[in-house]
Amino acid sequence: MEKLCRDGGIGRRTGLKILRGFPHEGPSPSLGNYLKVINVMSNLNSSQLRSGTVFKDGKDNLLVLKYEHVTQGRGGTTIKLKVKNILTGSIIEKGYNVNDKFESVDVNKSSAQFLYSDGGVCYFMDSTSFNQFEFNIENKYLSPGEKIIVTYLEDKPIDIEIPNIVSLKVEYTESSSKGNTVNNALKTAKLETGMEIKVPMFINIGDNIKINTQNEEYVGRA
Repeated sequence: MEKLCRDGGIGRRTGLKILRGFPHEGPSPSLGNYLKVINVMSNLNSSQLRSGTVFKDGKDNLLVLKYEHVTQGRGGTTIKLKVKNILTGSIIEKGYNVNDKFESVDVNKSSAQFLYSDGGVCYFMDSTSFNQFEFNIENKYLSPGEKIIVTYLEDKPIDIEIPNIVSLKVEYTESSSKGNTVNNALKTAKLETGMEIKVPMFINIGDNIKINTQNEEYVGRA
């Protein structure tokens, strides 16, 4: 699942317990509400530091955003990571030898719902506790009620995952020309979140369409 908070900060809980039962339409990354404790080994090889893993490097707790296995000449191998420092929120790149070992960090995962966005802040509600929390991120893919997965470290939300496919409404697009017979012709559409993508000529204002969040491309009508 695509990470929404690639460049986002650490989330904060608001302590509110309202807005229960938001409706959900479209694909969901989970089946119902759940709270899962991720119990992993006390030590990890660098090759196990995949996306979403939290590990300790020195005094820093780091969240893996991107993993890359790089093979060099004469059989040499290195692990390149993009990580987020959970304490500071800074995003940096790290390189390790394939046999380097690290201490793992236990985290919890739970289902949550997107509530709304205000400027550069997105608000969510945990589907189990009904507590609200926020991330300082730009919303590109989520409409109210969409379900996501949130990762907690010591009761603090540190990362969210969104579905690979989401449904969004077309806010504006040019009308199609009746004389346009070009095969596979595309036009620009502005979606309800403000994101612009290319869509087929038959898509109209008000249509709900499916978007692939991995590449931001049109998939089909919702």
